[in-house]
Amino acid sequence: MTSTKPANDAVFDVRNLVIATHLPVIKHQQLKNDLVNEPRYQRLTANPPDAAPVPIGIERPILHAQIDIDHAAPGQLLHVINLHLKSKIPTDIPGQVLDPQKGIWRTADSWAEGSFLSSMKRMSQALEVRRLIDQILDGDPDARIIVAGDFNAEPEEVPVLAICGNVEDTNNGDLATRVLVPMEHTIPTEARYTLFHHGRGQMIDHMLVWLRRCSLTPFCR
Repeated sequence: MTSTKPANDAVFDVRNLVIATHLPVIKHQQLKNDLVNEPRYQRLTANPPDAAPVPIGIERPILHAQIDIDHAAPGQLLHVINLHLKSKIPTDIPGQVLDPQKGIWRTADSWAEGSFLSSMKRMSQALEVRRLIDQILDGDPDARIIVAGDFNAEPEEVPVLAICGNVEDTNNGDLATRVLVPMEHTIPTEARYTLFHHGRGQMIDHMLVWLRRCSLTPFCR
């Protein structure tokens, strides 16, 4: 078993990522703005105003483990990338949240800017995951990869599409061998949700896979 850890090598109090397996974990790492620089942004509605752009920090890292899936075949590794992308809850802006417990904002534009900041964090994490995937495939074109967790985004939203890397989005057929496939495609549409919110099912938790020799046709490319 391996998990994300804060600087003191303990465990996070909340939203701790864990990969539990009976198979040997050969290597593991956590990434937090290691492959993507921390974004900076000068908030428009902050009170007092920002004198300069401030870091838009990521609250939680990505967990990557390499697992030995076949003792009889050395080098048969499975890359498991566990993530929890930033939620759609707006990021706090100084002087603009009247009641943090109830989520009452002073103005609509400050709420919108807080939502924009959360989206920026979510996309920063998604980009870091995509860069990690490409880094793995650069080193081993036959690598086995699973990306799983709470994306806080539905299938057609940009964070999911960014990690999948669909040819329909890149318009580059040479990248077809780097596309990740959402496993929810194997589930009937009417049952395809992981959250029921405001009377509507939402698919925000995903498992994306990349296997060059895959038996899941027609879902594999």
